[in-house]
Amino acid sequence: MTPASVRTAIADAFVRLRAHRDAPVVLCAAVAYGLSVYLALSLTRNSTSVAAIWPANAFLLAGLLGCRTSNARAVLVGVCAAACAAATFANSDPWGAVIAFPIIGISESLLAYRILRNTFGKHVALTNGMKVAQFAVVCFIAALIPSAVGAVVVAKVFGGDPAFAFVAWYLADSLGLLVITPTLLLIRQTASSFESNLTVDDLVRHFVILSGASLVVFMQSAVPLLFLLIPVSVLIAFRLGPRYAAMATLWLTAVSLICTHQGWGPAALMGDSDTRLWVVQLFCFVNLLTSLGVAAELSERDRLRRELERVSVLASDRRRQLDTALDAMSQGVCLFDSNNRVVVRNNRFLSIYGLEADAVPAGMTLADLMAVCAAAGAVPDRAEAPVELGVDKDMEQQLQDGRYIRISQRVLSNGGVICTYTDFTAEKQAEAKLLHRTLHDVLTGLPNRRLLVDRAEQALAVARRGRNTAVMLLDIDYFKSVNDSLGHAAGDELLKAVAGRLAACVRGSDTVARLGGDEFAVLLSEGDHTWDPATAARRILEAMKAPVMLEGRPIRVGMSIGIAQPPADGTTVDDILKSADVALYKAKRNGRGKFAFFNAAEDAGVCSARRLESELSRAVEENEFRIVYQPITQGASGHVAALEALIRWDHPDLGTISPAEFIPLAERNGLIVQIGDWVLEQACRDAMHLPPGIKISVNLSRVQISDRSFVARVAKILARANIAPGRIEFEVTETAILDDETNAVRVLEELCALGVSVAIDDFGVGQSALSCLKSLPIGRIKIDRSFVNDLATDPKARSIFVAVVSLAKSLGIQTTAEGIETEQQRLIAAMAGCDQLQGYFLGRPQDLDRLELEKNALGTERDLFDIAS
Repeated sequence: MTPASVRTAIADAFVRLRAHRDAPVVLCAAVAYGLSVYLALSLTRNSTSVAAIWPANAFLLAGLLGCRTSNARAVLVGVCAAACAAATFANSDPWGAVIAFPIIGISESLLAYRILRNTFGKHVALTNGMKVAQFAVVCFIAALIPSAVGAVVVAKVFGGDPAFAFVAWYLADSLGLLVITPTLLLIRQTASSFESNLTVDDLVRHFVILSGASLVVFMQSAVPLLFLLIPVSVLIAFRLGPRYAAMATLWLTAVSLICTHQGWGPAALMGDSDTRLWVVQLFCFVNLLTSLGVAAELSERDRLRRELERVSVLASDRRRQLDTALDAMSQGVCLFDSNNRVVVRNNRFLSIYGLEADAVPAGMTLADLMAVCAAAGAVPDRAEAPVELGVDKDMEQQLQDGRYIRISQRVLSNGGVICTYTDFTAEKQAEAKLLHRTLHDVLTGLPNRRLLVDRAEQALAVARRGRNTAVMLLDIDYFKSVNDSLGHAAGDELLKAVAGRLAACVRGSDTVARLGGDEFAVLLSEGDHTWDPATAARRILEAMKAPVMLEGRPIRVGMSIGIAQPPADGTTVDDILKSADVALYKAKRNGRGKFAFFNAAEDAGVCSARRLESELSRAVEENEFRIVYQPITQGASGHVAALEALIRWDHPDLGTISPAEFIPLAERNGLIVQIGDWVLEQACRDAMHLPPGIKISVNLSRVQISDRSFVARVAKILARANIAPGRIEFEVTETAILDDETNAVRVLEELCALGVSVAIDDFGVGQSALSCLKSLPIGRIKIDRSFVNDLATDPKARSIFVAVVSLAKSLGIQTTAEGIETEQQRLIAAMAGCDQLQGYFLGRPQDLDRLELEKNALGTERDLFDIAS
């Protein structure tokens, strides 16, 4: 490599360095290094030609630690080597010293740099006493070998004692590393919060004290006050922190060495100059380590304090977050420690028990907490079983104001217990309402059959111990005529009025129940007052004589009562009800409006609860049935579209009996097959006398649609009547289908394949109304009257009705509205798009003969609609 290329490389390096962020560090360190070498060699050499003060290596070490890149450190080393050689040459030292001194000094700084990096890592921070001690040890170690080499070089070049030269070199180098390097490092570091809060007055005051103490010590030589400077250094370290402690140490070291070298101060009392210099250097070592150690420990304490404050703030934030999360919970929460003391609780817990925020502080015992809750009136203030927190359990608690609280208690791994409190009053009330609906009649609010049976079981148990009990069964006389003449809405109002009168006629210990339809029951129990079932029955019959206002008209109804008394009339609830049923029909046979007791001797031949069941077979054989037809009109035009065939039983003694009374009996004893076939055949024959556009709608029972041979019989009946299958439509309820759904679906599909249409009757009152639309082969739904009753007065009822009609249309299913009893209902249903309408307002059920005569007289299908209307 030529000299020109070397100059070019050095120039390029300087150009790159000038643009680099480490340039100020390199420049300052190189200048300080060169000047300190020159001054130390020219001013502080002792008898062995060794400089007593050598700060140069400290400047280089600080520069190496301050450079961020290896290139910058390499440039710094090269520049400092050249500066050291130039300074040595400028002092007229031999060439051996000019070459050896730069190598030894730079080697010492590089060795110290490498050891510090291995010890402290990337950043050298004197943050505590241990790190200050580590730094001092590294400086002492790093100066050993270079000092030994330097002593040998000095002895060869200048002559003199190598041992004496080693001591002087070692003390000068190590002191320089220990004093200047920490000062420069601390100056470059970011000021701590403690140092940032210092004022100018604080700095001036303490450095005035330091300067004054220095003057007192070094401006006289009579009294050895040198070591009195250490307390001043410690004071500055304690009050001002590590950065200013290092500056003060540097100041004292420089003053001490310069004054001692010049023979000023306490050192003048000592022997030769070398001894005085060593003593001062030892003083500087002690002062340095003491002040920096104190400052570093104080800085560490300040850091720990700030860390503690940070952690405390973080913990406080976390606690606030926890409190916020707890307070946002819908459940109350209370956490207990292993000693059953409250650790934390949320606001929901306080609100559940009506407590103030300061009423349940942390540390409160469980016993005190229960006392506070009792004092607040939340829980009963009475002796209860002690609460055990040591086990997992769930419990329910009823508060004084009637609310119900569910408490979930769980034991934690540390012995603590967490309890959650849930207000489930609404759930409890809903459960009570559901239970009430399960055990009570929806229309009248009276107990239903299930609750009556439960109470009757209890009454029978009491009767076995000798207390009197009686069961009454009650029927409203001619209730069907009210339904037929005034409609079902009026019938419902009548049932509610009767229920109210029955409840007013008995005592609070008695039970009035509705069994279904117009059938009621009364359970009488012997109380403290005079007990007589006959008196109670007379009181009821008397109360029923008063007219009931229905639709603005007074309606008079009667009631028949059958009475049975255990254990003479039966020892089980079923036996008692059967006996009371027999007595009821005995009262009806005696002229209605009366009561009758069951008499085992007179009624011994009765083998069924109802006389009808025994007489139904005779009615089939003697053809006591007839069919009436109710018109079904088109919703848009009002023309008659179909007739619904309704069976009636003309009993020779009881008069006309509704199918609701005898069809269940026919289904139970199997006669429904014969009755159903007769109704279908008669309807087909009647259809032949009607215009072709009018369909006949026939109701099917659950037994018929479960009969595998039913479709074959329908085909034969249609063939015998010679009528098109499309003229017949079968109506079946959801309940009937659900009894045997698989077979029922098969039967309906076969009917549709035969050409007969199928309609779902009473749509909307079953449990699977919507599923029927998807799974059953139906062409029409007949919307139950319960959705029609309030069309004119209830917007919700209208919305439901319109939604059902729209849904059916979207599925391609026609609709029929049942129970049309007013002009408003008819108009609303027609405007909603309902295909067909049916109800008393449009036409009451009547014999076909009447329809035929009016049709023939008027001559048109429109006239038939007008007569039916």
